[in-house]
Amino acid sequence: MIIRFFRSSYHTQLFALVLVILLFWLPEIFVPAGSTAVWEVVSLPNLLWLQQLVAIILFFFTTLFVNHVGSKHRLSGRNSYFAAFFFILAGSAPGSLTQMSPYIFGIFFFALFYQKIFDFQASTKIITTAFDAGLSLGIVSLFYPPALFLLLFIWLALLTYQVDEWRPYFTGIVGMLLPWFFILSGFFWFDKLPEVLQYFLQAFHFREIWFPFTRNFDVILFTITALTTLTGVFSLLGKLSSFNISLRQHSVVSLWGLVFSSLIVFLFAAPVQALLLLALPASLILGAFFSRIKRLRWANLFVLFWILLIFLNHYLPLFHVA
Repeated sequence: MIIRFFRSSYHTQLFALVLVILLFWLPEIFVPAGSTAVWEVVSLPNLLWLQQLVAIILFFFTTLFVNHVGSKHRLSGRNSYFAAFFFILAGSAPGSLTQMSPYIFGIFFFALFYQKIFDFQASTKIITTAFDAGLSLGIVSLFYPPALFLLLFIWLALLTYQVDEWRPYFTGIVGMLLPWFFILSGFFWFDKLPEVLQYFLQAFHFREIWFPFTRNFDVILFTITALTTLTGVFSLLGKLSSFNISLRQHSVVSLWGLVFSSLIVFLFAAPVQALLLLALPASLILGAFFSRIKRLRWANLFVLFWILLIFLNHYLPLFHVA
C-alpha cells in the first residue's frame, strides 16, 4: 500500500510528503527550548516557531533535491518519490534531528553536492561539473569541516565514471577550497582569524561518545534505520551484476557515498544532528532497495511499523512535558 503509493510522482504523493514532514517536525515547536539542543547561533527563544518553520522549509527543499537525484538517475525508479519518502524517514527518526541546527543548512548543500556527483556520468563539461561538486562540498564543510575528507569521494566517483583527465581532479580541490578562501579572508580582515581556526581544528577531534542518544526511542529508531539500510546495501551489492553499466556506476557511487559519510560522522566529534548527513546516501540506497522489492505485503507492514515508531518518538515527549 505505502510502497505502491510512492512508486508514482503526482501531486497527491507530494502533498503526502509535506504532511509527513509536518507531522514529524512540528512537535519541536511545543517542546521547551531548554530541553532541546537548538543551534545557539540562531536560537530565538521567543520565535521558536519561526526557527522551526525555516528548518522545515529547508528540509522540504532538500527532500526534493534528494528525490531528483534518485529519480533522474534511475536508482529508485524514473518517476517515484521513494528517495524523498525514505529521506524523510531516515532524517526524522531520532527526535534530535528534527530541530534547527547548522546541519539543516549543510544537508541542503550536501544534496546539491550529490546532484553534481551523479552528473559526472553524462557531463560534457566534466571540469566545470567537478568544480561545482567541489564548491558544494566546500560550502558543506563550512557547517561541518570534516566533510573536507569527502574530496576522496569526489576522486573515487570520477574513477568510477572512468574520467581519465587530470584536470577534473584538480578543479574539485579548487572548488572545495574557494568558500574557505573567502571566509578566512573575511575573518582575517576583521582580525577574527584565530577564532575561526580554533573552531576549524576542534571539529577534527575524534569522537569520544559513540552513542549520543538520550531517549530509548531514539536508540531503537536509529538501530532500525541502520539495519534497514544495511539490508538495502547487501541487496544492492547482490544485484549489481544484473544492472546495466549506467545504473551499476550510480549504485557503486551511492554505496561509497554511504561509506565515506559514515566514516566522517562516526570518527569525528559532532552533535547527533550530524546524522542528517547519513540520511541522504541512506535514502538513495533505501529507495533503490524498496523499489525493487517483491514481497510488498511484509515490506508495507514494516514501513508502517517504522512510521508508527517515529510518530510515537515525536509525540510522547509532549505528554511528559504536559
